[in-house]
Amino acid sequence: MGFWDLVTSIVPFELAQGLGVTGRFLFKKKATIQYPEVKPVPKDRFRGMFGFSEERCIVCHACAKACPIDIIHIQDHFEEIEVDGKKRKKKVLDRYDIDVKRCMFCGLCEEACPTKPLAIWLTTKSYEASAYERNERLYFTKERLQDWKGVRPYPGVVSPRDGQMPDDPTGGSAAGRGEPKP
Repeated sequence: MGFWDLVTSIVPFELAQGLGVTGRFLFKKKATIQYPEVKPVPKDRFRGMFGFSEERCIVCHACAKACPIDIIHIQDHFEEIEVDGKKRKKKVLDRYDIDVKRCMFCGLCEEACPTKPLAIWLTTKSYEASAYERNERLYFTKERLQDWKGVRPYPGVVSPRDGQMPDDPTGGSAAGRGEPKP
């Protein structure tokens, strides 16, 4: 056994190194916020609560096919409508559900949506959708995806039914272009 091995076995250098890191952060300003009163501002790329517009959805099932964990459930049927004297078939959306408790917020459903503006999107800045009963409150139907019943939106963010657009969670872009809010 050499001299250096003897010194390292007696003196705990790892402990001193760990205490040095602790000591460096001891006198720095803390990053704690008072959460319920002060809400942290999400980054621009934050993928928060889903937004969904039934009017824009063309019922193509692309979002459900793109979902890697199969949490988007879509059911539809065909109705015959008359356009210019001709009978045509139109897809009608019966069910559009997302099981948010299993979602990994990857954004693949948003990328797969072919409509412009998107019918489903994740950039809403809202993150307060906690629930005591996860089987009921974290399963969103098409109605809950549009009006966000049970979700506390981030201050300034409007629900999709009140005019939220995929690129602007505050709904300002729809009002700014003179479009009516849905």
